[in-house]
Amino acid sequence: MKRKYWLIASAIFLILIGVLRASGGLALLMKGKQLETGVPIVASDFQIIIVAIGLLMIGVLLVLAAISLIRKYSFNIWLSCWLVLILFLLDGLLNGYLLFGQPLDQGQRINIIAVILIGILLFLGKPGLKVNQ
Repeated sequence: MKRKYWLIASAIFLILIGVLRASGGLALLMKGKQLETGVPIVASDFQIIIVAIGLLMIGVLLVLAAISLIRKYSFNIWLSCWLVLILFLLDGLLNGYLLFGQPLDQGQRINIIAVILIGILLFLGKPGLKVNQ
């Protein structure tokens, strides 16, 4: 029973990160280069649109993975969460490179810490997953 709570905690973090990622995508779509960031945006307008759409897509995928994890507790959902987390990290690298000209910045370090935290929670909850659907 307690394993279920680790999975719920990981799902909450997935939802939180997904909403934040999608919010960043919306802000980037609305403000473009005028978006206030710690580092100046060096991307072209087209690159900004691509990054914003990517942020929105990753945000939606994170939220969908979390909802599926809460509702089904299946082994395939656990693997899907890991796939989305990897996409989240790759998206962060690409965004950093396109927007700021540097793939590894403070934001990416925060992403890595978040993935490690969620990964620990997923591993702690894994024994609570149903293997058969």
